[in-house]
Amino acid sequence: MLLAEEPIPDIRPDEALLKIEAVGVCGSDLHRYRGITFENDSNFQLILGHEFSATVAKVGAKVGNVQVGDRVAVEAGINCGECEWCLRGHPNLCPNVQFCGTPPVHGALREYMPWPARLLYKLPDSLTFDDGVMVEVAGVAMHAIDLANMRPGQSAAVLGSGPIGLATTHLLRRTVGALLIVATDILPYRLDYAANMGADLCLNPQRTDVVAQVLRLTNGRGVDVVFEAAGVEQTCEQAVQICAPGGKVVFIGIPEDDRTPFATTPARRKGLTFRFCRRSKHTYQRTIEMIERSVIDLSSLVTHHFPISRAKDAYDLVERYQDGVVKAIINP
Repeated sequence: MLLAEEPIPDIRPDEALLKIEAVGVCGSDLHRYRGITFENDSNFQLILGHEFSATVAKVGAKVGNVQVGDRVAVEAGINCGECEWCLRGHPNLCPNVQFCGTPPVHGALREYMPWPARLLYKLPDSLTFDDGVMVEVAGVAMHAIDLANMRPGQSAAVLGSGPIGLATTHLLRRTVGALLIVATDILPYRLDYAANMGADLCLNPQRTDVVAQVLRLTNGRGVDVVFEAAGVEQTCEQAVQICAPGGKVVFIGIPEDDRTPFATTPARRKGLTFRFCRRSKHTYQRTIEMIERSVIDLSSLVTHHFPISRAKDAYDLVERYQDGVVKAIINP
């Protein structure tokens, strides 16, 4: 990672100039940090960072929803607002989206940046800039649960207890009324977090046969919904094996090899429904209000802070799962 001096950027009439206050290190950022490329990637040097909060430093002539001094959480995807999917109310599926920290759009690891004002959400005085970062994390988890259409009394498993997996567990406990929540991870300290977030049973697949244990616990039935939040082959296979007939599997994790493998025969025989979670969808305001009213609290997931001069240290820490890290935040 390189540090560079740049002039404060100009803004368009519908934009705000943001003074960046906090940027979360996301697992999806690590793919590009490791040099892994995806469709439409380019080779130019990219500024990372898409989970962020900021203070409004300047507003364009056409901006009316925020003013200078407002503290905001930021939606990282600039949807076009004109395509079929945007007009249907699915901005997260916009094929023309420009996503912060994804080529060719630079991310938030900088002091100032322009951003469309319509994608800014005011933070109440009681919320911190860290809370603003976690709005994005909680928003993805909330959208995943929306996709599952869960009902009170149903059971769920969350495979992978990184920040979004932990947020999913927490929301299942606090907002859905799930009867049983199983959480898994290969890192023991993250299973401790899962228990604190509301999981009833925490399993380490390196020590326990997750499939056998879940089926034993449910008398062979399986759970109603599985949230796959690790993006690895093992959890994709487990999701199909532990999901009950007629159940749903929601894929949240992003595999580095761009493949989601599972056996099709049991999936077909069970009549499973598969949903893929593409970021969040109309969840920011709901999430902010739930944090403000203490319905949910993800503040304990923020474990580390770094100045921007130590951004590489933050990424290395998260990549290596060192020092009990869950969510590391960089402060420009």
